[in-house]
Amino acid sequence: MSSTLASQVAAGEVVERPASVVKELVENSLDAGAKAIRVEIRRGGVGLIKVTDDGSGMSREDAQLCAKRHATSKLSSLEDLFEITHLGFRGEAIPSIASVSRFKLCTRQPQALEGWEIRIDGGQEHEPRSSGVSPGTAIEVSDLFYNTPARRKFLKSSETEASHVEHQLRLHALAYPQVRFTYKRDDQLIFDLPATADLRVRISALTDAATAAALIPVEPVIGPGISVTGFLLPLSEARRTRKGQYVFMNTRPVEDQLINRAIRDGYGGFPTGLHPALFLYMEVEPALVDVNVHPAKKEVRFRRSADVVNTIVEAISNTLQKHARQEIHAPAAEPDTEKRLPEAPFPAPREEKPLRADHPLPPSPEKGGMASLLSGTSQTRGSAPAPPLRPIPLKQVPATQGRLDFQNKTEGGTPRSACGKAAMEKDASAGFTYLGTLRQQFALFETPEGLVLMHPRAARERIIFERLRAHREAPMPSQQLLDPVMLDLDPRDFAVIQQVAPHFDQAGMTVTPFGQNTIRIESLPALLELDNARAFLLELVDRLTQSEFSRNAKRMAYETFIGEIARKSAWKERISPHRAPAILKELLACEVPYCTPGGKPTLVNYSVPEIKRKFGIQA
Repeated sequence: MSSTLASQVAAGEVVERPASVVKELVENSLDAGAKAIRVEIRRGGVGLIKVTDDGSGMSREDAQLCAKRHATSKLSSLEDLFEITHLGFRGEAIPSIASVSRFKLCTRQPQALEGWEIRIDGGQEHEPRSSGVSPGTAIEVSDLFYNTPARRKFLKSSETEASHVEHQLRLHALAYPQVRFTYKRDDQLIFDLPATADLRVRISALTDAATAAALIPVEPVIGPGISVTGFLLPLSEARRTRKGQYVFMNTRPVEDQLINRAIRDGYGGFPTGLHPALFLYMEVEPALVDVNVHPAKKEVRFRRSADVVNTIVEAISNTLQKHARQEIHAPAAEPDTEKRLPEAPFPAPREEKPLRADHPLPPSPEKGGMASLLSGTSQTRGSAPAPPLRPIPLKQVPATQGRLDFQNKTEGGTPRSACGKAAMEKDASAGFTYLGTLRQQFALFETPEGLVLMHPRAARERIIFERLRAHREAPMPSQQLLDPVMLDLDPRDFAVIQQVAPHFDQAGMTVTPFGQNTIRIESLPALLELDNARAFLLELVDRLTQSEFSRNAKRMAYETFIGEIARKSAWKERISPHRAPAILKELLACEVPYCTPGGKPTLVNYSVPEIKRKFGIQA
């Protein structure tokens, strides 16, 4: 094959999207010793990517060579491959990028009187020419994938691609706080991070002041060929995704299952489905790690993995123990001891036929009865300790149109009847006598037919879902937060929230952008009864931005969206036993009272004949 075709084939591994180009170019700038790096993009990086640095620059000969395949000055022998100290080393990035774009490189060494310009269009090189440029290197990549339209079809929207570019830059900025990073998107300045020797300052600039204030310095630990430092965040900041975990090895962002397990072990285990948030920095002797095991160099392989695990575990556990001793005299925070059921992914909503409120109860469980129920869904798991809870000051206000600034708004209409006043005029729970609770988790009711168990949280999930669905075409009554909740999001998450913004408005939630990658929640649906709105909203955002939803955010159905709200809010509410009769009354007024939107039962019936059979009593 021709050299151009070979480069385009290689580009399939190196250049997945605009963020891949930014990664390779910024890594070259860092390897060149740059102290200031400026990145500019247009149209999500497809129109233009420009990376400018004040690094060492190149001579004319090196500038021409850097566009050749497998040309690198970072490796000179086979031994060097096993002690890599640079971010880039393969020498295929520049020719691969140049083969699928219109590429221009301007460079000048500090001691040189003139610089040089190299132009390549789709792999076709032009003759170098002299250029009056500042010391350092500036590379422009325009019309990415212009000559490979099949590749361009796989790209997402400009907003999504730009969010990936920003995420990549944030990783580099966290790895190199001593370097100034400037980022512009479509001529708008997104951030300008001055160089700093204090990592906490850089973290604060990329997150928020509250996160920076909560940082817990890691107790440095030096193991055999490895050292670990960084910052931990309190358990209350745990997330349902690993997007709160930033792990760097020799200033390289890495993703590694071995490190993930070591982090969990350092915390002494962690609640299922939650991941601690932290900024972990490791220095490993180059000879003890292989960074050449992944096309994008995201994964690594350690030659003495046990030493890595032990050092990480020791660093985290020592830090937590010291922090606990320091907090021993602090006012005790009321732990959130509430147990939660294992959560399953929320399936796509299915067609549901309306049922009468006085519909017969569902049949009793099959063989196993009570034992099968209690050995199944009644298993609980712990939740991460939460900060002290306080009631949220609320003010009842009517929902208003046009609150969201993200996109165009939807028109109001008339709500459908479900769990409304008209549906509740007939009290279908009149024949139920409340007996008490089982393990503070299930409500027990006596009926003329026998015994009924209700799961209050599952019931609340159904109630919330149907009330939100009833207001699909009309404003949902809202409760306004006197202290709005601010959420600083990952750029990729912010892009997803932008796409589902109209659903928030329909559900009675006032969500507005508030600065770069920050959203401000000013109100919630009036029917939600939350002690900790921030925890609920963080979990909701995590769920909505998981890959299964984020890939199709624009096409997400409203029922899927409100199903997530119902599920998350139901598990965050504090439900006292005395509320069980009222919840049952609301539940039986729903169209489909006997299961959650995800298909889990809300009520389980045990008839008197079945109970008698269990005791061997003749009917």
